[in-house]
Amino acid sequence: MPPAPAVRLSWPEDALLADFRTPMRCVSSAALNGGLAAAGHWLALQVGAGELGDDPALRLAEAALALRLDPRDVVGMLTTADVRAGVRRDHGDATAVAAVAGDVAVLLVADVPLGDAALVAALQTATTAAGDALAATRLRAAAVSVCVAAPPARRGEPARLAGALAASIGLAVHGAVRSGARIHQRTLRALGEV
Repeated sequence: MPPAPAVRLSWPEDALLADFRTPMRCVSSAALNGGLAAAGHWLALQVGAGELGDDPALRLAEAALALRLDPRDVVGMLTTADVRAGVRRDHGDATAVAAVAGDVAVLLVADVPLGDAALVAALQTATTAAGDALAATRLRAAAVSVCVAAPPARRGEPARLAGALAASIGLAVHGAVRSGARIHQRTLRALGEV
């Protein structure tokens, strides 16, 4: 029997929600619980252009509460991307989820424990891969927000970002963002906006 996926996705109203199988250590630039945090969920909340409001963290906390989640257990981002078009790509020990439009929201889940330095290295790798995917599709984005999640390292476990994992991260993120960008471009063409 294959192992349970590290992340389960759902699409509540105007949101893309990832529930982690186990609590994860995260690093991100998210408005809600950004920086280094422990979390059980990642939330990308869709907003209209210019609807960020005065307090994005409060807006995300309220959205988490509406979903019956403890806001302290959620890493949350605002995005103008159509979250219903979120794309998932798996490669090796990495799973990437991306919502792409005028900005990009990315979740990268590593299935192996990572220490602090390895989390930051994974964040750099994922951000670079997202930028490369946008360049390959010639899509301009106002911002790229990335959250990296990994199980906490246990005593004696390696917690370094090895070459094989770094490659898996790059390929998973590049694939998710590139697919999301193509979906967004097709949507714009269908609407006559390109």
